[in-house]
Amino acid sequence: MNNTGITKERYLSVAVKFHFTKRELELGYLKVSGFSNRRIAYMFGISEQTVKNHFTHIYEKAWVPGRKEFRELFL
Repeated sequence: MNNTGITKERYLSVAVKFHFTKRELELGYLKVSGFSNRRIAYMFGISEQTVKNHFTHIYEKAWVPGRKEFRELFL
């Protein structure tokens, strides 16, 4: 589904600066690739609320207010 133009290599080169956990790296890449929280929750077998909690921490670590700004970090 990654039609965003963000390669995995590009994502990792930027994301490593934020010291994300392995799970945060996985979830973040799916988010910038265009997947919804619901789809991500289904893929990992976790609740949608757990995904939202992960993204709260991810956005705090990256110092961004939301998904749009998070995605822009990798463009």
